[in-house]
Order: sequence, then C-alpha cells, then structure tokens
Amino acid sequence: MKTIFYFLLLLLVLEPHAAAADAPAKQEGAEGPSVERLAELTKHSSRRTPIKLEDYLAKVAASNLAYASQRYNVSVAEAMIMASKVFKNPELQIGQMQDVTNAGTTQQLPGFYSAFITQTLELGGKRRERQLVARKNYAAVSSSLQSFLQNLRLDASATYAEAIAMGQVASQFQRTATLLRDLLQAQQERQKAGDISDVDLLQTRVEVRQFEAELLNAQAQATNAELGLNAFLGPQFSGTHWQPVGTLDVTPQSTDLFKLLSSAIRNRPDLVAMRHRRDAAGENIKLEKANRVPDLTVGLGWTNSTYSGNSTSPQPNYNMMGLQFSFPLPIWNRNKAGIAAAQAQSSQAQLDLEAAEVKAGVDVRQALSLYGIARQRVELYQAGVLKDVDAALEKRVVSYKRGGSSLLELLDAQRKANEVWQSFYAAQSDHARAVIELHRAAGIWIVHF
Repeated sequence: MKTIFYFLLLLLVLEPHAAAADAPAKQEGAEGPSVERLAELTKHSSRRTPIKLEDYLAKVAASNLAYASQRYNVSVAEAMIMASKVFKNPELQIGQMQDVTNAGTTQQLPGFYSAFITQTLELGGKRRERQLVARKNYAAVSSSLQSFLQNLRLDASATYAEAIAMGQVASQFQRTATLLRDLLQAQQERQKAGDISDVDLLQTRVEVRQFEAELLNAQAQATNAELGLNAFLGPQFSGTHWQPVGTLDVTPQSTDLFKLLSSAIRNRPDLVAMRHRRDAAGENIKLEKANRVPDLTVGLGWTNSTYSGNSTSPQPNYNMMGLQFSFPLPIWNRNKAGIAAAQAQSSQAQLDLEAAEVKAGVDVRQALSLYGIARQRVELYQAGVLKDVDAALEKRVVSYKRGGSSLLELLDAQRKANEVWQSFYAAQSDHARAVIELHRAAGIWIVHF
C-alpha cells in the first residue's frame, strides 16, 4: 500500500513539470511557424562582400588557375622562337693511334694524335624560314590565349548575372515574407477579438508554413549562386562569400547584323588564331622546300705524328693541318614527302578557317535572334505586367481588410504576384545571357551590368 501511495505522489509532483515542458512545443505546433521565425529568415547575411562586375572580372583574370596554366603555352611558344634562332653546335673529334705490336721496343712505329672540329652550315634559308614558322605559331598561341580569356570572362559574367537573378528572386520572397508576417500578426489579433474564425487563421498558418519552405529554398539557391562565383577565382578567395552589385539591365554594344558580322570576322580571337595557324602552315611549306638544299659541313683538323726510330721506316715528329667540306648528295631524297605533307596541312588549315568563319556567321545570326526574343520577353513584363500585378495585389489587400475579399483570394493574388516576378527575373537572366552570347559570337569582350 505504501508503494502505491508513493507512486501516486510522485506522479502528482512530476505532472506539472511535464506539462510545463510540453507547453512550448504544443504552442508552437498549434500556431505553426512563428512571426519571429519569418523575421529571422528575411535577414541578410552581414558576411557577404560586395563586388562589382569589373572588379570581379579583374580578379578572375588575375587568379584563375586554368588561365594561369594556359599562359604557359605562350612561354613555350616564346622558347620555340628562341630555339629557331640557334645555330647548330659544332662537333669536336679527338683521336689517338698507337703501334701496339712493337710497343716498348726501338722498332715501335710512330703514333698519331688528331683533333677535328666541324660545323654544319644551314643553306637555303632554313633558319630564316624556321623563325617565321615559330613566330606565326607564337601569334596563334597568343590569340588562343586571348580566346580562352574572353570565354572565361564571358562565362564568369554569365555566372555573375545568374547570382544577381537568384538574389532578386530571394528578395522578392523576402518581401512576400514581410507581407505574410504582417498578415499573420493581424490574423492573430483579429482571431483573439473574434473578428475571424479559426479556419481563416489556420489557413494563414498553412500558407505561411508552406512559404517558409519556399523562402528557404530561394535563399539557398541565391547563396549557392553567389558561392558559385568562386569557381572562376583562385584558392585565395575560396572562403569569400561575394555579393554581386548591379542590375540585369544590360544592353549589347550593337544589334546591327553587318557590324556584328564584321566584328566577328575581325576580332574573334579564335578566328585570329586560326589565321595565324594557316600562315604558319604556309611558311612551313617554304621551310620544307628549303630543306631540299643540302647543308654544308666544314671541318678543320690537326694531326701529330710522333718520332719513330724504326730501322725499316724511321720517321721524325711532324704536324699536319687539314680542311674538309662535306654535304649529302640529293639523289634519292628530295624531300617530296615533306613538301606534300606541308601543302596538305596548309590547304587543310585554309578550309578549317573558312568553315570557322561560316560557323561564326551562323553563331552571330542565332545569337542575335535569341537576343531579340529575350528582349521582347523583358519588355513585355516592363510594359505594364509588373505594375498591374502589384496594383492587383495591393487592391486585394485593401479589399480583404475591408471585408470585400476572402483570405483565399488574397493568398491567390500573392502567389500570382510571386510567379510573375519570378518569371520576370528569369526573363532578365535569359536576356543577360543572350547579350553575353551575342558578344561571344561577335568577339566583343565588354559586358556591363
């Protein structure tokens, strides 16, 4: 009996504590997401570092590891120019001949010591043609590096524009969160006063809870887009959270088809690089033809004959100097195969260039067409759709406060406004990308947001 009494007493003591512990959780579950929770989600992070597009692109050019790696191709091409200027090294030959049959006797024959130095002289202008080929290859590599940098800058600009767009979407969700927060506060007060039913308050809480998840998703996408800016930077910026500064009101440098085509043919660095490669292939034909001319080898030699007291063939000590010339006879090999291969490579380089120029023209026309469509989409929203949807939402809020509209009508108007603004920001992002691709096709570097 005592055991049962103590057990009941323990339950009476612990029950208030358990109820107190469960009270906050029960209250939060009943009321749904709190106003403070929405206010916390709408705060901006203070750890982001603002950066303009020009400054960002400057950091990309200075720290991108892939671009730094590509610059070594230019260093290699410079070394090849230096190598093309170098003469062939002379050759030194030193020899000794000694009588080993009669070694150590008075009948030992004289020994011979010799030294020869030879130098090959390139004839037919080989060295000059080799230098021209190396310079053309250097120009091609330099243009390829410029093409890499241009594409890198434009890709980084596209990522920058995407980060701006995602940030604008998150800002729109934050504005909606502020409206819903105010609505939830008003609903709670009106429910306590008995002006609205529990159903309206529950419906508001459901909408707020659903929007809380959407707001988190929008903020996560905006954060990921901003962190994606570091993909184009060096490791020293890997811990930096950038905040792109600017808008997506970007205008192409030109929309005239003739000017864009002319710019593409003249300025696109990939086409410039292909022209240099074509010129290098042409110079290589001249080099192969010059290789038909035999090289002359000139040699200068010295020979010393030692003293010999051999009874049959005595010989005093004496020195001899000699001069020799040698060159191959071009009888079997006239370098026809090398010349034919060089001519084929030159023709191939010319056709590749012409094909690339045709492709560049198609790229410009396609990019200009896509830009026109993207521009029309943006102008469609700016012509009045955004003002109309905001005005409709504002009137719906006023009507709801006056009792002329239902809660579902108000929430539906808010969802429609969000959808329109998200579509507008997506259209702006597509427009910015269209401008970037138009500049890429036309060989234009500059993009301003």
